[in-house]
Amino acid sequence: MKRLLSRLLLLSVFVAFSAQAGDVIRLAPGGSAMFTLQENATTGYSWRIDPAASRDLDILSISDGGRGGGRRRMVGSPSVRHWKIRALKPGHAEIIFAYQRPWEPAPVKTRSVEVEVAP
Repeated sequence: MKRLLSRLLLLSVFVAFSAQAGDVIRLAPGGSAMFTLQENATTGYSWRIDPAASRDLDILSISDGGRGGGRRRMVGSPSVRHWKIRALKPGHAEIIFAYQRPWEPAPVKTRSVEVEVAP
């Protein structure tokens, strides 16, 4: 019973999902959300936040939770990148993620996630 209650409490504090294009996350100040983006790091491609293209990131705290989900590190095997955001203050932010190899000048794709923070 305690285990069930602790899981329900966790679900009420965090929102978790796989990010899709055009996603909007709605949080109250102090609230958190976790989400994932699929990547293929074994070929050099990974997701990063593009701060120059993003808007109003100061209302959020964003942390990279690392990779998971991939079987062995075989070339071409997919994995997921975990991200956690926490709402610091009311407002509207847009996080732009770039999918690229670190040595290449431009991303092969981008993903936008909007965050609305309201009491």
